[in-house]
Amino acid sequence: MHVSDLTGRELEALIAEALGEPAGANYLDSWPRLDRVLERHAIQVAPMPGKDWMWCAVVVGRPGGLPPGPWIEGSNPRLAVGRAIVAARFGKDLERR
Repeated sequence: MHVSDLTGRELEALIAEALGEPAGANYLDSWPRLDRVLERHAIQVAPMPGKDWMWCAVVVGRPGGLPPGPWIEGSNPRLAVGRAIVAARFGKDLERR
């Protein structure tokens, strides 16, 4: 499965695992302390005009944080950031976990 295809509870569980947090958070609807996650892991997120304003995110990475990862798209910033976090930790292509 490709990270770019992940949504819903499956994506939320992988986000929690990638961040070392307990499962059960609702990352895709309301993400408490998202600003701290962006800063801690040096994550960039922005709408891309050349992609019809699709949101794109990338983990640039910092010492002690997530490793750098690929650019990942999503229909909103939380979805793009969540996918970018999972891709940085586990790679863009996932085996069924």
